[in-house]
Amino acid sequence: MKRRIRVLAVILLMLLSMTTSLLNVTVQASSSQVTQPSGSSAVKLASALPTPTIAPPGTAEPAERETSWYIPDWVDDMIQKVDDMIQSFKDLMSGKLIKDAIEGLIVLLVDELMSPLYDAFAKSYLFTPQIAEIAMVQSGWSLFMIIGLVLLFIGISWLTFKIIQGKKDLGSLLKVFFICFVATYFSLTVLNIANVGINWMASKMFEGIIGTSGIAYEGLEGQQILKAMIVGSDGITEASYAAQTLGELTVSTSGGIFSLLSYLLLVVLPLYVVAVLKTLVLMFMAILVNLWITQSAYTGKLETMIGYANLYLRTLLVGLICGLHWAIFVKMQTDYGEGTGFSAAIGIPPIIFAILSALALLVFFFFFWLKPLMKATQNPMTLNGAQVVESMGKWGERTSTSLDSMGKRMGSEGVQKKALSMQEASKRMQNAAERMRTQRSVGRDKMVSSLSGGLSESVQGIAYHEPEEWLEEGGQVHVDIEHELAFGESEIKSSALNISTVLGEEGFRSVSLLQAPVAQRKQLTKKLSTLKKEYQDDVQWDERTGELILAGHTLDMLPQLEQDGFDVSAIREGMYKDGAFVDLNSAPQITMLKDTTEAEQAVKQIKEALPLYTQAKLPQGKASAAYHALQDRADEYPWVKELLLEQGALWLPDDYLEEATEVLEGMLAQTTRKIRYNFPRHSRFAATMVEAWERSGSVKGLVEVLELANDESHVYVPEEHLSEFQKAYDSYRKDRIPYWRAKDGAVYVIKDRVPVNYGQPPLDGLDMGSFEKLQKEMLHRHEKQRIKESQKAKTAGTPEKAQDAGKPKDKGQVKGNGSGSAGTGR
Repeated sequence: MKRRIRVLAVILLMLLSMTTSLLNVTVQASSSQVTQPSGSSAVKLASALPTPTIAPPGTAEPAERETSWYIPDWVDDMIQKVDDMIQSFKDLMSGKLIKDAIEGLIVLLVDELMSPLYDAFAKSYLFTPQIAEIAMVQSGWSLFMIIGLVLLFIGISWLTFKIIQGKKDLGSLLKVFFICFVATYFSLTVLNIANVGINWMASKMFEGIIGTSGIAYEGLEGQQILKAMIVGSDGITEASYAAQTLGELTVSTSGGIFSLLSYLLLVVLPLYVVAVLKTLVLMFMAILVNLWITQSAYTGKLETMIGYANLYLRTLLVGLICGLHWAIFVKMQTDYGEGTGFSAAIGIPPIIFAILSALALLVFFFFFWLKPLMKATQNPMTLNGAQVVESMGKWGERTSTSLDSMGKRMGSEGVQKKALSMQEASKRMQNAAERMRTQRSVGRDKMVSSLSGGLSESVQGIAYHEPEEWLEEGGQVHVDIEHELAFGESEIKSSALNISTVLGEEGFRSVSLLQAPVAQRKQLTKKLSTLKKEYQDDVQWDERTGELILAGHTLDMLPQLEQDGFDVSAIREGMYKDGAFVDLNSAPQITMLKDTTEAEQAVKQIKEALPLYTQAKLPQGKASAAYHALQDRADEYPWVKELLLEQGALWLPDDYLEEATEVLEGMLAQTTRKIRYNFPRHSRFAATMVEAWERSGSVKGLVEVLELANDESHVYVPEEHLSEFQKAYDSYRKDRIPYWRAKDGAVYVIKDRVPVNYGQPPLDGLDMGSFEKLQKEMLHRHEKQRIKESQKAKTAGTPEKAQDAGKPKDKGQVKGNGSGSAGTGR
C-alpha cells in the first residue's frame, strides 16, 4: 500500500512539473510576441497570458534562496521546481492564473483590432490632410476643372455675342461668368490655403493648451496620439512608454478591462469613423468643386456656393474641434499625473471624462455636421444653401434681440441702433433665402423678358405693384435724457444781524456801497479829492467801475452828496473787507469788487464762517417733490437734512453742491423713445424729402430732431414728434408719382400693374430706386405665388375623392365590418 502511494506522489509531481513548464513557455511566447515590432517576419506565438511587467525602480529584488554545501545541485533544482509547482497550483486554485490569461487574451485581441486604425489617427485626426497633395484629388480636380473651363468659355462666348448685338443688360451676367472662370482655375489653391490655415491654428492651440514646445505634432504616430490621452504628454515625449502597447497601457489604469473596452468602443472607434469620414468629405468636395462653380454660373444660384462654403467650413471645424478635445484631455491627464488639476482634486481619472466627453462630442457632431451633410446630399445641386442663409437670418434675429435688450439695460443708444440694424439685415437674409429657392426660374424669366422687351411678362401675367407699406416701424430705441440743473447765485442763509456779528469778528466793516452813474463819475472824483486826509482811509473810490465805499464817519457824506446833486439812490448796505462785499439790504450775496488774492481770501473767510446756499432752478412742483423725496433718503445722504425749501424754491448747501447736483439730476432724468421707420426698400427719396422740408421751414423743429440713415433706408423719429412726422410724410407723398430708373436710363412708372416707360422723371416724383431690383422682386413674388398654387392643387386631391368624402354613409352598412359593408353599400 505504501508503495502505491509513493508511485502516485511521483506521478503527481511529474504532472505538476510539466504543467508549470508549459505555462512558463506560453508566458515567454506571449511576451516575445507583444514586444515584437509590427512587420517582422518572425513567427508569432499567440497567447492569452499577460505580458510580464518590469518592476519599477527602487523595488527590492527577491533574495536568492541559500543552499547548503552538502546538498547537491540537482536536489536544490528539484526543490525549486516543487516550490514553483506549489505556487502555480495556488494561482490555479485561486483563479489568478485564469484571470491573467483572460486579461492577456483581451489585451492581445484589442491591440490587434486597433493596429489598422493607427494610420488614420496619425494622418487625419489632429490635422486636416493636405488634400491638394493627394494624387487622386489632383487628377480628379484637374479633369473637372477642364470640363468646367470649357463650359464657362462657351457661356462667356455666347454672352459676348449677345452683348455685341446690343443686349447690354447681359453685362452683369458676363461678369459672373468671368468670376467663376477665375474661381475654377484657383479653386484647389483656395481650398488648400484653408487647410493650411486651420492646421496652423490647430498647432498653435496645441502648444498653448498642452504647454509644450519643440514637438512636431504633425509627425505623431496614431498610437502616440491615443496613448497621450491616457498618460498625458509623457506619452509623446517619454520613450519608456513605446515598449507597451495601447491595450497594456490602458488596462494598467484604474478600471482595467472595463476602461480598455470603454476606451475602444466609445473613443477610438467613433473618432476613427469621424476622422475617415471627414477626410473623404473633403476629398469629394475638392474633386467636384468646379462642377458646383459652373452650375452656379449657369443657373445664377448663389445658393450653391453658400451651401458649399458652409459644408466645407463645418468639415474643417470638425477636425479642429477633435484636435482641441485631444489637447484638453492630454493636459488634464498630465496635470492628474502631477497631482494637480480638476481630476486630481476630485479623485477621478481623466480617462473617465474623456470617454464621457467623447459621447457628448459625437452628439454635437451629429447636429453640427452630419445632419447638414445629410441634408446637402439630399439636395446635391444646391447643397441646401438657402436653408443655410435662412438659419443664419434666424440666428441673427435672435442675436439682435439679445443685443437690443443689453443696449436697453446699459442705456446705450448706439448698441440699440446696431441691434435694430442687425435685425433688419437678418430679416433680409431670410427673405433672400426664399428668393434663392426661385432664383433659377426668376433668372430665366428675366433673361426672356430682356430678349422679348417685356412681352414675356405680359404673357405670364406678372403684375407690378407699388410698395404695400410706405412706412414700416422697425423697432424702438430707449434714450435716457439727463436733466441738467440750472442754478442761481449763492446766498447766505442767515439774518443780517448774525451776518454783521460773525463777519465783524472776522475783520469786516460795515460800509455803504454806492454805484455812481457814468455821467457823474468825473465830478465825483473832483468832489472826493477835496476830502480831509483823516477821511481818506474810510473812502474807496473806483472811477472806472463807479463803485464808492464809505465807512466809519464818512457815512454822513451821503446826504451832503445828495445835496450837491449826485444820484445816491443805488446805495447798498453791507459788510466789506479787502474787496469782498456782502449785501445786507436784500438777499445776502457775496460780491467781489476787486480781482485780487486778498479778495479771494476774504470770500473764503465768508464761506467758512457763514452757511451758503445755491438755488436749484426747478418748477415749484418739481422742487417740492424732489425735497420730500430726498428727505426719505436722509440715512443714505446726510446732507439731505441741510436742504431748504422756501416758498417753493429748493436751496442746496454749497458744501455738498456737487454731490447733491448729481443725485438730483439722476432723479430728474427721463427716458424717451426714438422710433425707427423703414422707407420702401431700395427707395431714394428720403433725403430729397428732408431737404424740401428744410427749404419750406414749415417743420423746422422736426427736421432738427430727425436722424436719417446715410443709405436713406430708415429714419429715427423722437416719440414726441411722431404725429408731426406722419402728417408731414403723408403730405409730401400725396399726389407724387413713384418712379424707378433702369440701368439704361429709362424711367418707369407703374400704370395698371404694368411698368410704363415715362421718358423723364416726373417733376413731382418719388425716386424709388433701381427698376431692375423692382423687376426681380416682382418676378420672385410671381414665382412664389405660382409654387403655392401648385402645392395647393396637389394637396386638394381629385374631384372624385372630394365627392366621395361628401357622400352620406349607406343606411344598410353594418358597423364594424369595414370591407364587406363598404362593398354592399356601393
